[in-house]
Amino acid sequence: MKSDLDRHIERHLKNKEFKIYFDRAEGKRKIAQEIALLRKAHHITQAQLAKEIKTSQQAISRLESPNDKRMPSLEFLNRVARVFNRRLVITLQR
Repeated sequence: MKSDLDRHIERHLKNKEFKIYFDRAEGKRKIAQEIALLRKAHHITQAQLAKEIKTSQQAISRLESPNDKRMPSLEFLNRVARVFNRRLVITLQR
């Protein structure tokens, strides 16, 4: 059963401009969540991750924040991926 919020979003996703912003925010949320989960699974702090990729702890905090509107560069994400022995994969989905 769909919640009121689900129905509201579904209705607004028909608007092209809304969909663009919604998809971007959803992508940023997924990136933030995955990196935070990986970091915690490897038992390292934001400061430790920052040191590994030669950036600031604040940059990692922004990266892990779904509320931060800035989208990280592919190069930055690739540096993070290498710390966790991962490969950055980009897909285009429907």
